[in-house]
Amino acid sequence: MLAETAVRLALDVNADAILALTETGKNCEPLISKKFVGRHGKEIKVIVATPSIEACRKFSKNTSVRLIKLTARPASRVTQAHHAMTCGLREGILSPGERLVCLAGNGFADITDSIMVLDVTEDQLAMGALESDPILASTVELSIELGKGGPDRKPVGTAFTIGESRAVMRLSRQLMINPFKSYRANVSDRSCWDLLKKYAALDGAFVVEKDGLIVAAHRYLNANVKVAIPKGLGARHLAVASMTAATKSKGVTVSGEDGVVRIFEGGRLVAKVDPNSKIIECLRGSIEINNFRSYR
Repeated sequence: MLAETAVRLALDVNADAILALTETGKNCEPLISKKFVGRHGKEIKVIVATPSIEACRKFSKNTSVRLIKLTARPASRVTQAHHAMTCGLREGILSPGERLVCLAGNGFADITDSIMVLDVTEDQLAMGALESDPILASTVELSIELGKGGPDRKPVGTAFTIGESRAVMRLSRQLMINPFKSYRANVSDRSCWDLLKKYAALDGAFVVEKDGLIVAAHRYLNANVKVAIPKGLGARHLAVASMTAATKSKGVTVSGEDGVVRIFEGGRLVAKVDPNSKIIECLRGSIEINNFRSYR
């Protein structure tokens, strides 16, 4: 089993930690409830990273491992590892300069097929756009559920802006009565999600404050700013991209056609998530201008 090989490799390369990417925890069982000591008597940390709520509940009670909760899982094995490293740095589980032995795989059957030795650096930015902001992460998780579809299995297309709510409200107008004018709901509170899903089925965008408070729903976003978005994306994506260009807000959209969740920042599409696999593709810095249309 590769988990046992990872332990031997960690000892050979004087690693500070073993990082296991998992969906259920089955592929890293040999690492659990054991202590591994390196050459100089320093304990080798065991870190588990997972997007699974069930696996998080399982490992949260285990004091022998450190837990990293992921919002989504990249497709590439290398990106999986860098994604988890970014989250580990943010949460103080990892530190720059540490050496890791990383276990990764296809995720779906929890089969580990890759071992990597990576050094943690200060610029683990591959997934920073998503994981550095817990309110954005909660919004994306809610959006993933909307993308999977309602009772009829059809994706629920909607949009969110996050942060800079006063500026967003100035550059938008109400399409119908704002149900959150005198009702406090927070996007990070899962007990509110059923309510938010009902309003998501209606026209307009949600306006979310930086602390997660829902300021408004059913907003028509009308920021008149030139942006470039990929071909095939419609008015909802254009409106959100324009708003993030006009303000310092971030935006999340759910496609009503295929359920794909997209994240916008600074007027650009920076990442997208498949709602079924939770595979995330980070697009920052990899956008080719000839694949885009410009709008004013």
